[in-house]
Amino acid sequence: MNEQEIKQALATLELYRAQAEALAEQQQIIQFSLDEYTRARDTLGKWKDAEPDAELLVPVGGNSFVFAKVADSKRALVGVGSGVTVERSVEDAIKTLETRTNELAEAAKKVNESLFMLEQRSAQLQQAVQAEYERMQQKF
Repeated sequence: MNEQEIKQALATLELYRAQAEALAEQQQIIQFSLDEYTRARDTLGKWKDAEPDAELLVPVGGNSFVFAKVADSKRALVGVGSGVTVERSVEDAIKTLETRTNELAEAAKKVNESLFMLEQRSAQLQQAVQAEYERMQQKF
């Protein structure tokens, strides 16, 4: 490796570091979404099984809950994208959330695989650069 190749390798290592940070941020966003969909699915499951006028604790975010009385345990409103919400049966709403959860789990798996491969390439390149530095120092 000559000096130019070492500089290029170091720049590549910096690029890998930035990509790893971006992938880690994606992991966090996906995990947050997975947690949110799981809570929603669990809440709808309890809602579906509740009798009319039953009182349930309903999560509102931020680890906070409100007491709510069940007026209709058969229908729910579900976001379908772009700020559009539609009424569906609770069973269909749960299926929708399960589908989204599965999609997010698959996305998380792909991000994890990408991060793993990036870390391997980075480690290999870092070892090569380190070996070259050591070789160069032995010359002097």
